[in-house]
Amino acid sequence: MSRPTSHGGGQAGPPIAGDPSSFPTDAELSRTLVAATRIATLSTLTAAGYPYGSVVSYAYDDAGDPVVLISEMAEHTVNARGDDRASMLIVDGAGEGDPLGRARLTLVGRLGVLDDPGELRDRYLEAHPYAAYYADFTDFSFWRLRTEQCRYVGGFGHMSWVSADAYRDAGVDPLWEAAAGIVEHMNGDHADANLAYAQVHAGLPDASEATMLGLDRYGVTLRATTPAGPRMARVPFATPLADAQTARPALIELLSLARAQRDFD
Repeated sequence: MSRPTSHGGGQAGPPIAGDPSSFPTDAELSRTLVAATRIATLSTLTAAGYPYGSVVSYAYDDAGDPVVLISEMAEHTVNARGDDRASMLIVDGAGEGDPLGRARLTLVGRLGVLDDPGELRDRYLEAHPYAAYYADFTDFSFWRLRTEQCRYVGGFGHMSWVSADAYRDAGVDPLWEAAAGIVEHMNGDHADANLAYAQVHAGLPDASEATMLGLDRYGVTLRATTPAGPRMARVPFATPLADAQTARPALIELLSLARAQRDFD
C-alpha cells in the first residue's frame, strides 16, 4: 500500500503570506521542542518484539540527546537491557484546540546506561528536583538515548525526517523561554500591532484582525482574518535575535516600519 502524499485529496490551503522562508528549520524546531519540554513517552521493545510505551521525565545533553533516570525494576529498563533500540515521543503541551495541530517529535535511537553521568546528573536534577529523593537508590540509573533519526511534525501537512547530524548541529532558539509570555502580551495588549504586521509586512491589506501564534529568533507567525478566510502569515525580523531582551525593540521596529509604510502610501 502506498502512502498518501497530501491531506484531503490534495486540496491545498492558501499559501502562507509574508516570508515563509524565515521559519526555523525543522532541526531547530526539534531542538527547541526538546528544550521546552520535560516529559515524554519512551517506547522500548519487549522480549516478544512488541513496542512498550511508558511516561518518563528527561533532561538533555549538549547534543540534544535525552537523559532519563529509570529503575531496574521498570519494564522499560528490562526491555532496554534486552534490546537497546528505542524511541521517545515529545509533544508540545501548550495551546488549545486540536492536539493533532501541535508540534511533536519522535527521536529514534539506542538507549544505553551512563556508568558515570557526571554533570548530566546535575542537569537532570535541576530540571526535576523531586528526583533527588530517589536518584541515589541502588536500582536507579541514568540512561541516554543516542539519537539516530528524528521525525518532526509541526501540525497538519508539516512533517519531515531530520538526520541525526542536522539535529545535533542545530541550536535551541534563544527565545523559547520568553516566547509564550511575549505572544500573550502582544495578543492581549497590542492587537493593533499584530494587525499592522499582517497588513503591511505580510501583504494582507484587507486583513481585519491578526493573532500572534508564535515568535522565535527569526520572526513572528500570525493568523490573520481576511474576507477570503483565515490566512497564516510569517513576518521576519531584520536580523536574527540573540536573546529575549532584543525581542521588544525588534517588534517596535517592525511596527514603526509598518506605520511609516502606511504614511508613505
